[in-house]
Amino acid sequence: MQRRVTDERLEKMMEVLNRRQATLRVVLEEIHNPKNISAIMRSCDSAGVQYVHVIYTGLKPLVLDANITKGAHQWITTIVHTSTDECLRELKRMGYAIYCTHIDVTAKDFTEVDYTRPVAIVFGNEQHGVSEVALSFADERIVIPQMGFSQSLNVSASVAVILYEALKQRRAVGMYDEPTMSELERERVLSEWLERERRLKVNDSQR
Repeated sequence: MQRRVTDERLEKMMEVLNRRQATLRVVLEEIHNPKNISAIMRSCDSAGVQYVHVIYTGLKPLVLDANITKGAHQWITTIVHTSTDECLRELKRMGYAIYCTHIDVTAKDFTEVDYTRPVAIVFGNEQHGVSEVALSFADERIVIPQMGFSQSLNVSASVAVILYEALKQRRAVGMYDEPTMSELERERVLSEWLERERRLKVNDSQR
């Protein structure tokens, strides 16, 4: 016999869902390291990001490390694309500004741009950064200032740093105090979460 989701669990889901940021998205372009993607998913969940766009053209399927995600990936809506152009063109059509992380003289300090607008932040490949195609869509190029010999933070660390600047700006204007998702969108995501919970309970009962 299947157990229903407890009232306390449902209340927690609603509490988290009401703080999800509908207009803050993360785009990962050709990031291949499972540990990096797993850590990124954890940071996205923590900062209230619901939608992560993964641009991936590899032949092998992406695999996450559950020991790193701590289950965070189960609450994220992951949208997979096989083309940077298709992904960013669609986000532009939806009204998102595109911020690309990129080290060059034109890039702004990541704290000097506005994260309270609808924005998709693009993080590039571990070795090569974002592509020229991605840069061609950029409304802003942003960089994290660094004071050491190395001029490259790990991509998962970069995601965490930038998302918490976005969180700070959004909290300051009350964007975590009221739902930013429409009621219909919240219902859809809640339905997906409840289905995951149901499947987990079924799997547990079959062990």
